[in-house]
Amino acid sequence: MEQMNNKEKLFKDLLYALTLSGKIFGTLIAGVILGLYLDSILLTKPLMTLVFLVLAFIEVMRTLLKGGKS
Repeated sequence: MEQMNNKEKLFKDLLYALTLSGKIFGTLIAGVILGLYLDSILLTKPLMTLVFLVLAFIEVMRTLLKGGKS
């Protein structure tokens, strides 16, 4: 019985870690892609990429401080 409980906890922790890492990398990648796209439209070469990268970084920090909860 104890062995099954440890496996369930390990699975939940692994799922939590994968979800959190997906949120982090997804946010950063979305920020960079959106910044590059807007830079190509507005012809502001690094400006929008940097702005959205900073915004993505702030959102990642908020996510980490909240513990990954939505």
